[in-house]
Amino acid sequence: MQTGEIFQCSDVGIELAGKAKVDPTTQPISWVLTMSDKRPLLDTSDNENEGDGFMGARDSSMTTGITYKSATVAPTFLWYGRQILVRRKLFVGLLVVFIFSYFLIGPADVLDLDNVDSIVQVHHHSGVLDNEGYLVYSNQCRIVDLDPYKRDVMRHFKRVSYKPCKQRLPLTQMRFDDHSRRYVLSINKTAFQSYHVENVFSCCYMGVERVSESNVSYTNCQHFKSKAQISNTTDSVIVKCSTDKGQIYINGHATIPERVEIQQRLKQWKRRDQGKRVPSVLMIGIDSISRVNLIRAMPKTAQYLYDNDWFELAGYNKIDDNTFPNIMALMVGYNLSNAMKHCNPYVSGGLDKCDFVWKLYEKHGYATSYGEDAVKINTFNYLKKGFKQPPVDYYLRPYLSAAEKLLDVNVVLGLPHCLGFETESEHVYNYALEFARRYRNDSFFGFFWTNTHSHGDISQTSSMDDYLRDYLQRLVAQGTMEHSIVVFFSDHGLRFGPTRSTWSGHLEERLPFLFIWLPPFVRAEHPEFVDALRQNRNRLTTPYDLHMTLKHILTLSGRTGSLETLDSAKDCPQCQSLLLPVPLSRSCQDVAIEDHWCTCWSYNAVKKNSKTVRHLGERVVHYLNDYVTSFRNGSLAHLCQPLTLQGISAAYKAKISQVDPSQAQIYWLTFSTAPNKALYEATVRYIRNMTSEDNVQVTGSVSRLNSYSGEADCMNDFAIKKYCYCRHKSG
Repeated sequence: MQTGEIFQCSDVGIELAGKAKVDPTTQPISWVLTMSDKRPLLDTSDNENEGDGFMGARDSSMTTGITYKSATVAPTFLWYGRQILVRRKLFVGLLVVFIFSYFLIGPADVLDLDNVDSIVQVHHHSGVLDNEGYLVYSNQCRIVDLDPYKRDVMRHFKRVSYKPCKQRLPLTQMRFDDHSRRYVLSINKTAFQSYHVENVFSCCYMGVERVSESNVSYTNCQHFKSKAQISNTTDSVIVKCSTDKGQIYINGHATIPERVEIQQRLKQWKRRDQGKRVPSVLMIGIDSISRVNLIRAMPKTAQYLYDNDWFELAGYNKIDDNTFPNIMALMVGYNLSNAMKHCNPYVSGGLDKCDFVWKLYEKHGYATSYGEDAVKINTFNYLKKGFKQPPVDYYLRPYLSAAEKLLDVNVVLGLPHCLGFETESEHVYNYALEFARRYRNDSFFGFFWTNTHSHGDISQTSSMDDYLRDYLQRLVAQGTMEHSIVVFFSDHGLRFGPTRSTWSGHLEERLPFLFIWLPPFVRAEHPEFVDALRQNRNRLTTPYDLHMTLKHILTLSGRTGSLETLDSAKDCPQCQSLLLPVPLSRSCQDVAIEDHWCTCWSYNAVKKNSKTVRHLGERVVHYLNDYVTSFRNGSLAHLCQPLTLQGISAAYKAKISQVDPSQAQIYWLTFSTAPNKALYEATVRYIRNMTSEDNVQVTGSVSRLNSYSGEADCMNDFAIKKYCYCRHKSG
């Protein structure tokens, strides 16, 4: 249509002057009506299927509220006024709808443009080949493959940039001298210029010595000029440098010094090997990272793993709530109840009685090491006694205890972040790297764990993505991957925060990530391990299986009997090595995963205000009060107020493919209590045909979904801390 052509409207159609008539009931309308002065009157776009099609100007105004002027009649001031009023009403109406949606639905669901940069796609295929959308698919277990970028989660996720802890390089450096077999501490000449030293300058170092799990002592500060050899009896040092204006520098260095007794152990077993290659084991663990959040928050690290032939165990399911029981299942083979019974962490020396896997490796000629950041919340020390004796050959805790007290520290999300010139997690990663480098020609077992960049937030760990990808490449560069089996894993997903109450958060908490690397010589000697790990990617697996895998690896050394001669995972007799094919028909019950932690079932939402759901909620709260009252023979009950059910937030009923012999129905409830304003999650078995006192069974522990910091300061027992609201709080 040329500019200036005029519409002639009638009840039967629209006719362009000098053109054929167009039937508007069969054509979409998107025209600009123009006046003789060529100014557009209105730009409209109607659906061709709407109502009875296009109507005349008078009828149109009745349905849309917009009056169309005849194209042949000049507009009046009144008409223009009406158009302005109509447009203003439309604008105000749209604004009201937008504001209402913003606060009702949430900003990420209304406008998601700000979060586009947070999405970095990872190209991989982890799902079951014949059943897209599932990580595990069988009659007994179906685990859903979650979308990492669901809106209800991404609205709370924002990528965090890595920021160096210091702008200047460290003034001192530490390196191992192969000739003297000792570490040498020296001044970094490149960094020296940036410290603007004038005339007076002196440095000294003091050794850190372990007194107990909670205390360290220091040797006298020994002065040195440009460099100093460190005694092999010293595990770590704190260095200070001063000028006439005062102290200008403090830093720490942890080392892996030569030990005569370790060298004798290694040589003794190496003679028995008679040239046989023995794989070492390096375990790198990160707290609170689900498989999905590894992809979401650390896409470069995840992509590196997928691209470089690491073996993913996508159906890896935790067996209990927090770090301690999941690590005990992995390292000892016990569930929480038996761990408390056989190696009570509340008693001094209790943990020393436990048969940790690293003891088994040390007994068979391996050098051992363990390091973990955030000393106050260490796995074996938070509200526990820790170890009476150092549990391994090289133990990082004394150094980090000193460093947290003496070095410059900044806190992020309640945990130490920067510790001197590096983040505290980097201290652990570098210690692991040095341990693997020092014993690259020998057999070693190293267990290293970080909390500080992942424990309390879904986003913070994204700041370490580049670092961890590069870190894995550094392990390759120094030759570690040529002779070591590397386990890269987590214990569980995020347990607190706004994402945890979502369906995605519920599953993520239960499905941590697990990747295993086999060195080339193991792949060549045992192609069946490669086949098994590829098959096991889409099988239900647990920390107990990983425990058996570590024992299986030890048998490859030839230093012990067959796998059958070693004990099974004590609390999961049916669990097995991941280097062997895992049965597809596994159920959670088969592998000691209680209902509350099981991800094998789907659920249907049920009415949260129903009589049955209310009954279940009351019974769970009654269970919590009984648990606190009877804990430790009731000795702590007087400290905590009884809880009452405040409300049910959501209720779901499991869809189980096979009939349960007990005829039990499984419900999953999210509920709140008073007076602590807590949000809990519980899974219960409900048997209708039993009496009301016996027809509800709480499975697993009850999860706390919101923070309880400051509520239970009167309680030092982690097992009931999340259920206790101290009586003095009511005052």
